[in-house]
Amino acid sequence: MTGTSERALRLTLIIIGASFAALAVATLVAHWVAGPIVASRLEAAARGRHLDASWRTLSVDFPFVVRIEGMALAAGADTMLQVDQARAGIALASALTGGMPLRSFEASGIRARLKPAAADLDTLAPIEPPDEKGKGPASPRVQRPAEALVRLLLVPARRLPGIRIEDFTLMSADSDDSFDGVRIERLATYPGRGGVELEALGSVGLAAPKPFEIRIRYGSDDRLHGVAQFALAAGGDSAQNLMLQVDATVRQDRSAGVIELGPGSRLWMGGLPLSVSGSARRAGPRFALGVAADSVTSAHVHESQPPALLGPLEDVHVTGSFDYRLQMVVDFGEPDSSTVDADVIPHGLALDPSRTVLRLHGLEQPFLARIHLPRDRIVLRDLSPDNPNFRPLETLDSNLVRAVVTNEDGSFFSHHGFNADAVRRSMAENLRAGAYRRGAGTITMQLARNLYLGHERRLARKLQEAVLAWIIEHLTWATKERLLEIYLNIIEWGPEVHGANEAAHYYFGHDATHVTVPEALFLSTVVPSPRKWRYRFDANGDLRPFARAQMHFIGRAMTRRGWLPADSLPPADSMRVVLSGKARAVLFPPPDSSKTAVTDSDAH
Repeated sequence: MTGTSERALRLTLIIIGASFAALAVATLVAHWVAGPIVASRLEAAARGRHLDASWRTLSVDFPFVVRIEGMALAAGADTMLQVDQARAGIALASALTGGMPLRSFEASGIRARLKPAAADLDTLAPIEPPDEKGKGPASPRVQRPAEALVRLLLVPARRLPGIRIEDFTLMSADSDDSFDGVRIERLATYPGRGGVELEALGSVGLAAPKPFEIRIRYGSDDRLHGVAQFALAAGGDSAQNLMLQVDATVRQDRSAGVIELGPGSRLWMGGLPLSVSGSARRAGPRFALGVAADSVTSAHVHESQPPALLGPLEDVHVTGSFDYRLQMVVDFGEPDSSTVDADVIPHGLALDPSRTVLRLHGLEQPFLARIHLPRDRIVLRDLSPDNPNFRPLETLDSNLVRAVVTNEDGSFFSHHGFNADAVRRSMAENLRAGAYRRGAGTITMQLARNLYLGHERRLARKLQEAVLAWIIEHLTWATKERLLEIYLNIIEWGPEVHGANEAAHYYFGHDATHVTVPEALFLSTVVPSPRKWRYRFDANGDLRPFARAQMHFIGRAMTRRGWLPADSLPPADSMRVVLSGKARAVLFPPPDSSKTAVTDSDAH
């Protein structure tokens, strides 16, 4: 071997040796230095969300691949998240410059549980509404995920990482919630030069799973198109599947932190075409959505939507057509600037009596009401003088009528079935609380729920409720006063107690034609949670402080409306009611009847 060759060989060996040494050093640095840093960051991020993080093993391999096995996040004794295995490839340069830090992410065997609500709504004392200014942003619990979503939406399609998640289960914390969870069998993104494709397979619901499948392509030319299919009923009946298709242009302005749907973006809900617009802004963050449909007929709806989505609306047919408009803004930085505006523009709409089976005609006349209760129970009440407990509206104590309207739907006489302002206020309060704290259902929507739908908490049921409320208010002959009369004579006020007169006798042993102001205020607070009325009393039969505060709050609202003289409202500390009807035996059962007394839980 010549001297030149020997020198070249030595140089090659030196380079190879140095490379291996550098690789070994980098591996040791990744393992001994980066590992503790990543562990510290994870623990700090968990503490910032009031969680404790733990894992069986955590390692960082060169080139900066984080591997975790047996990870758990817990809130006290409750485990909120478990991950069998996770692997994340970190793009170090991007992480240092504030870009997308992930090159890839894989995880499997994930079990997550939603945090339970802080408290039952019925046990909270009402709070005076603060001034319109200075209410503050949304809770970090909902604001942080919203910020993360905007950051994800602003990532260019060609820079999205490869993601693969398998066997992911999200469980509800509320055992009474009809949504018990969702399971994702596989969620994956496939980046490529032309953009990224997303695929998701899974099911909604754990006890009675309803499968879904989503396939979307987001091109580097900012075109978004794809299809999603949801099974709305168990059993594999394809006729019950809802198909959504999207074809949209997505425009990103990453410097301004704005992404929006371009003109001409369309969404097909079954065979029903919808024009859609929308945007997401980093500031706030703030989301906007617009939906429009034109010249929709009853035939369009029935032919394009699965029966499971329509529910009782399958038995409702109308002549004519309508246009629909929805505009919604959700601002997490300033929740009170959120807006909702929904409008139905009718063109000769009228109920088709020859094809409408649902009993919407004749609400203005006496009829036998089939009242839908939780757990699919139905009771009957005759809304005619033949029922000794039926009370025409004008015969009910005015303070009772006004207290119920104030507490349930203060704008009942000014809206037409849907109260957009109440939705806005509800949205703002729920965002600030970071949980569902306030609803926006109107009396007409509650009437539709009681007469036609039942109380199952599903999105489809809420949509049916809103549509039926609009029909009741616009396409029937029933006046506002008649709707309120029906409502006050059928709603549940306790175990097998329906209507104001039954309620007055159950709690106070006398007729509803005359009640005291405290009795009227008490009865109005029972309506939202009739099965929990006993929690309003202490062991001595006295109203608890939160119950008195709620009653006084409603009374003050009535005073501001001019519905109750100020001197007729007792101070909160002096608010008293005496149970002298059958309810007293429930609160104080006789000692010898403990085995036979009917309680609220027995009745339900």
